[in-house]
Parts: sequence; structure tokens; C-alpha cells
Amino acid sequence: MDLLLGEHVIIIAKQSSAPARQAEYTGYLRLLTVNGTDLTELVRSAVGDSVAARFDQIWSAQNDYLVSYTIGVVTHNQGKAAAALSGLATTFVPQFSQFLSDVTQIPSDLILPLVSQHMLETKAILDDQLLRNYPRLYADIRTSYAHATQVGDAIAPRIAGRFPDKFPGNASSPAVDLRASLNIRLQEHSYLGTMRTSAAIGGRKAEQAAAAVALAENANALDAVFTDLFGAAAASQFDHIWAAGNAATIGYASASTAPSKERSLTELTDASVAQLSGWLTDSTGLAADVSRPALEAQVEALTTVVDDQHAKAWSRLAADDRSAETSTEVVADLVAAAAIAKLPGRFG
Repeated sequence: MDLLLGEHVIIIAKQSSAPARQAEYTGYLRLLTVNGTDLTELVRSAVGDSVAARFDQIWSAQNDYLVSYTIGVVTHNQGKAAAALSGLATTFVPQFSQFLSDVTQIPSDLILPLVSQHMLETKAILDDQLLRNYPRLYADIRTSYAHATQVGDAIAPRIAGRFPDKFPGNASSPAVDLRASLNIRLQEHSYLGTMRTSAAIGGRKAEQAAAAVALAENANALDAVFTDLFGAAAASQFDHIWAAGNAATIGYASASTAPSKERSLTELTDASVAQLSGWLTDSTGLAADVSRPALEAQVEALTTVVDDQHAKAWSRLAADDRSAETSTEVVADLVAAAAIAKLPGRFG
């Protein structure tokens, strides 16, 4: 739930940047629908068909309002934008707040302010895009993303607690928290990274700089997790490897010749596969022959997105962007499982 709610924020940011590139815009709109369908199926798996149908109606209406607001803002149609905002405030927010209250048994007056705040944050992302205020845009993306995953953190344990036969175990255990935290951080890194490469390829230097700041903040969050688990020395080594991978990624995106592109790919593979798999072995005991295939798949998926951006393969881009993100979930789960196995006293 955290990943789907967080992804929703990122897709809104990505689609709002692409109306001038119709095929890219259409691809991310399609991905927005896929995200909503996946959320609906997740709800269905927990609470059944009728509740899922209600969720789908409310969530789809929200997406329609957000898209209408984007179009209204971009085309300077103030009436369309105002109508969409009114629909979000007077229809979606109260309906979704009541829905969450019904499925979690949390009083609606406690949920309503959270949903309202999230809507304001989402609107801020769309407005930032129009103004091309990139430092604020990326700050608002990270804030809204964090709050979306926090909503998931609040909802999921409540639903799991109501249906222990479907969701056995402790949904709030330290092991669950670690797995969720690593998945969230790596998902955010993947989508921010492809926003940065898009800016680099498109020559949007101010956006590229803002995206770099957001990626640095994401790296700091990962550093905090690994410092807590393995100590400062191991976390510092991770920082060095992670920074090298990010530098090689932007080098690959910025390469203007075949040799420079190949050189950047070699550097990316060295940092994000060879060095990172070695770090995982040293820090968690995860064997390199276990981690390397997942890390290699992640690098391949990432470079596919960058290649799409270079080729203006807009019809494939959104789906490949999601595939790259999904590949990071495999890595996150491997790292979490290895850390939990290494520290049984903490996670047992």
C-alpha cells in the first residue's frame, strides 16, 4: 500500500510535466490508471468486492479531478481548474476520509485533516510545475510522497488487524518496518532518478539541479537506515558506492558519443553491481551470486528508461519507468531479508 500510494504522487508529478509531449503524457495517464487498478485490487484482496468498487469510484474521481486541474492550469482555463479543485475539496476529500474511517475504524474527524493536507500538497506539485519552480517542486514531491506512505502505514496495520486470517503475523513488527522503509526509499530513488535523467536529456538545468538535491536527501535517508543497522563505517562506504552509481547514471544520460556512453555504462555497472554486491556481502552476508542478478536487472531496467528518453520513445517510457522501479523492490526485499537474518536479536 505504501508503494502504490507513493507511486501515485510521483505519477501525478510526471504526467503534469508532459502535456506538451502528448505520447509521454498519455503514457503516464495510462500508468495512473494502472496504479489505481492495482490499489483497487489490493483493497479487494483485503475487504471484498463491494468495498473495492466503492474505493475505485472514489479514487478514479480523484484522478479525474487532478487531470482536469492540470489541463485547466496548463491551458489557462480558470473555470476548469476551479471546478476540479472544488470537486477535490467538496467531493473527494470527504468521501475518501469517510471510506478510510469505515475500513480502519479510525474516526473520520481524525482522518479528514490528513486527506485535506495531502490534497493541498498534490495541488502544490501541479502549481510548481506550471511555475517551473523546480526547487520547490522537488521539495513538495518528497513531502507529499512521505505523507502518502505514512497514510499507508496508518491504514495497512488496521486492515491487517481486522483480517488476521488473510494477513497473519505482526504488521507493525520491526522487520516489516525495515522492509517497508527500504522499499519506499528505493522506489523514491528510482523515480527521482529518472526525473533527473529526463531533465538532463531535455537540457533543463535548473530542474536537474533540483532533482540532484532531492536524490541527495533520499540518499541521506538510506544512510540513516544503514547507519542504524550496520554502523557509521558501513554506511559511509555505502554512500560512496551509491554516489558513484548516481554520477554514472547522469553520465550515461548526458553522454553525447557512443564511447562516452559505454564508459558511463561500465562505471554504472561497476558501482551499482560489482561494488554494491560486495558491500552487501560484507554488511549483510548476502552472497554476491544472489544479489548480482537483481542488481544487474535493475541497471538494465534503468538504462532502458534513459534510452527511451533519448529516443523520445514516449509510448514505452511510462511502462519502462515502472519496470525500473519494480526492479528496485526485488533489491529492497533481498537486502531487508539479509539484514533481518544477520540481526536476529533485533528482528527475531
